[in-house]
Amino acid sequence: MVPSRSVTASKPNFCFACGEANREGLRLRFQYDPMLREVESYVRLHSRYQGATGFAHGGMIATLLDEAMAKVNGKEGIRAVTVRLNVSYLRMVPVEKRLRLTGKRLRRRGRKLYLSSQLFDGRNIVLATATGTFLVVNPSNGIGSKRSR
Repeated sequence: MVPSRSVTASKPNFCFACGEANREGLRLRFQYDPMLREVESYVRLHSRYQGATGFAHGGMIATLLDEAMAKVNGKEGIRAVTVRLNVSYLRMVPVEKRLRLTGKRLRRRGRKLYLSSQLFDGRNIVLATATGTFLVVNPSNGIGSKRSR
């Protein structure tokens, strides 16, 4: 995968998952493949994000999977919000280990975008998966514009 242009914002990015301006955030960086409409990132979760000792909290796993899908939209210049997130926790996700995160656009119907994401361990074993529905919004007022329908 190759680096892509990201949507430039006029304000600092404080997103918990990807914002460089958020000192407490994850600061995830994604590579984008425009041919596949897919993103990829590597992350090592700090132990402060654990639930059961040694393993990531389920909410943090959901955050990672949601962000991977949202990032596909962002890399394509689309502003959209999550309206449905379905997570499948397949295996325990270790903290302090290198993980690979992917997200992919499946299809679009009008303002609705359908995506999927996966979280892998260092041996390429799938730890968690998600599907999500996103709704394209007009950034100026937070709701869909006629042009995006």
